[in-house]
Amino acid sequence: MGLTLKIALRYLISVRGSTLLITLISFFGVFLSVCAILLTLGVFTGFQDSLKEKILSSAPHIIVSSTGYEDLRNFIRRIENIPEVVDVLPFTLYNAILVKEDRVQPVTVKAVNYRDKAFREVVGPQIVSGTLKDLVIGKGIAEVLGAFVGDRVILVSPMGIRTPTGFVPKTKEVRVGGIFHTGSYDRDFVIVYMRHAEAKRFFKRGFKFDGLEVYIKDPYRAQEVKELILQTVGVKGLIVRSWIDLNRPLFNALQLEKLALFLILLLMVLVASFNITSLLFVKGREKVRDIAVLKTFGMKSSDILRIFLFVGMTIGVVGAVSGILASFGIAYLVNEYKLIRVPEEVYLMSYIPVHIKVTDLTAVFTGTLFLSFLSSLLPAMRASKENVVRVLRNE
Repeated sequence: MGLTLKIALRYLISVRGSTLLITLISFFGVFLSVCAILLTLGVFTGFQDSLKEKILSSAPHIIVSSTGYEDLRNFIRRIENIPEVVDVLPFTLYNAILVKEDRVQPVTVKAVNYRDKAFREVVGPQIVSGTLKDLVIGKGIAEVLGAFVGDRVILVSPMGIRTPTGFVPKTKEVRVGGIFHTGSYDRDFVIVYMRHAEAKRFFKRGFKFDGLEVYIKDPYRAQEVKELILQTVGVKGLIVRSWIDLNRPLFNALQLEKLALFLILLLMVLVASFNITSLLFVKGREKVRDIAVLKTFGMKSSDILRIFLFVGMTIGVVGAVSGILASFGIAYLVNEYKLIRVPEEVYLMSYIPVHIKVTDLTAVFTGTLFLSFLSSLLPAMRASKENVVRVLRNE
């Protein structure tokens, strides 16, 4: 161990005067700041990850549609041959109204093949009442209409039938066969599933939207598979959008908020680093005679600078490492006992987990070391420039 390192360690653990108290205050300032930043970012990241999982559990990974008149069913086989693709589900959307007694709810009818594997695997686990038959409605729609499994509701087509006196809405009495719940407002209060053949006979003409839902092995590779689909199909006017594209504004906003939150919370470390600056100034005043003696015996100013920098950086490193370890321990307890409870109807999840990512940890640790270095630099430079002749004359 070098001489400068030995002296720095002795200065660090010195109990003389009030410097021990300032050292402890500086350590706990860095420790609490790092722990608070990591846990806050962890909660934010956990919310983002849970939101993504919630979206992926109830939404297709890729949606293929067309601006022309191409029959998208002709492309199903080619898309299914892409290695990453697990299943393809064709669907058609219609606008309609559901009526039960004096209650009315606008809905989007999603016409699909109930026997399709992808439909049964995605919607099947979401069924909370009934089965996948007849009309399958969202839990929100069921609550608005006061409908239960087995009830009869009236399906109304806005286009209707042309008569000499104008358009008369076309109606059909259908039975509620199942109720699903995803926790997503735009599905539970909007979407109604209906057999494709039955919907085609009822709606016949009018506005409709045809598309393909593509499900892949790794949803986080949706952008790559999207490009493969465009290259494989090779048809102009084809629109391919991944779940990332559809939710990009939301995730961009969350990422920007997280960055702003990180920069604001980093100010806590800056405030804590002021204690390091105060400590080193006090330590420099206390050790002024030692500095003069060391310089008399030939120690350079750069060595004195390294001694005080080491003292300040040690407090920053030890405080940061302790804060990181404590944040992981607290995160484990929060996740294990699900301590952060939130209303599911608002946040789409019953609790928020804490996910501490390596990138966040690296950014916090690097930022802490940088601020610790800056806070140590000024007092270390001042201590290294002490005038030996003046100090010894005064002594």
